[in-house]
Amino acid sequence: MHMDYYCTTKFTDLSVHVQSRLLYNCCMAYPERVNLDWLKANPGKLFYTETMLEDRRLMLDNKSCVSCHHGCYKYEEQGLSSARQAQGGTRKTAHEKISDPGHPLTSLSISLSTDCNLSCVYCSPEWSSSWHNELQKGGEYGLDGQSIKTDNFSTLWAKLKQKSRGVESRFFKLLMREIKLARGIKEISLLGGEPLLNNQLDQLFDHITDQNVSIVTGLGVNDQRIKKILEMIKDKNIQFTISAESSGRFFEFIRHGIKWKDFENRVDMIAKKGHDIKFTSTMSNLSMFDFHNFHRQYYGKHQINLNNLTERPFLLPHVLDDKSKQQCIENLSPLNNQQPGLLKLLDKEPSEIDRKNIGNYLRQLSARRNMSLDFLPVNFLSWCGLKK
Repeated sequence: MHMDYYCTTKFTDLSVHVQSRLLYNCCMAYPERVNLDWLKANPGKLFYTETMLEDRRLMLDNKSCVSCHHGCYKYEEQGLSSARQAQGGTRKTAHEKISDPGHPLTSLSISLSTDCNLSCVYCSPEWSSSWHNELQKGGEYGLDGQSIKTDNFSTLWAKLKQKSRGVESRFFKLLMREIKLARGIKEISLLGGEPLLNNQLDQLFDHITDQNVSIVTGLGVNDQRIKKILEMIKDKNIQFTISAESSGRFFEFIRHGIKWKDFENRVDMIAKKGHDIKFTSTMSNLSMFDFHNFHRQYYGKHQINLNNLTERPFLLPHVLDDKSKQQCIENLSPLNNQQPGLLKLLDKEPSEIDRKNIGNYLRQLSARRNMSLDFLPVNFLSWCGLKK
């Protein structure tokens, strides 16, 4: 393992899913379910469980661990880009390298619940209640070698009230204790689902007072709610990390549940209130078609960071026909200096299974959501088997 890659931030950047009591060593790691009785009896140990410490020891020994293989190495073994490589452009300098498995936590991401009124094309019921509802109604998506379906946990969470899954849960109260006991936490990111849907954000801010806070959002809430939240945080230095990577009809298809004009308006509302904005753009084959337009609109005004897609192989950027791929290269080449590594995402040749799966997925998705695919290039649709 290359210890100077981004994956070393696993020591200092952790994620917690409040609703399901899951602890992630990093954004791509395999999760560990937290035992509440153990946590109550071991104050200050949540971020230093035996599992996490053992993973870190293996990393420091240049050995892979289950979490690393789950999130990154299995993709690299297939010749695909992983999350740690995507962030590898900003490698840690020598004096920042970490050698202690018990290194203090500096950054924490808290996923409050799966409540979300968007159902983005690459998301799933584990992270979006809208995806869960769609699958409950229409059944699973059948694809070659994989399926997209709901599970018992998603069904259980859907029956519980938001409070009992979130800030009033036993785990949340213990988590707040752990944050106070932890030394060195400087940044906290609030994730979802959609965190702006959470009715207890004010209570959460009462607990988080000494850290820089970022809200990771798709802005899938109405204007009135945005105004209410902006008023609530008017005296707080809170950053918005907004998920988006395309515009117009591409945006509305990829991030189903929100109109492009509404999205533009909400970004402007936040910017006018003086909050720092940065975008996280998840790169898929569908977003490759229009990312240059999104980038042209927002680059220079706000920071744009790329996020690698990994969980759905048929949506990876390289799963395109030759003509579409060449057109994307022409559109994206002028951005190469601003977004290093972007064009490398197109290097790999798509497999026959991925070609068939993207066609089947888009056919099912467009039918269920009653959305036309006519905004996509004809040659791409033909290649996918969607047009004769």
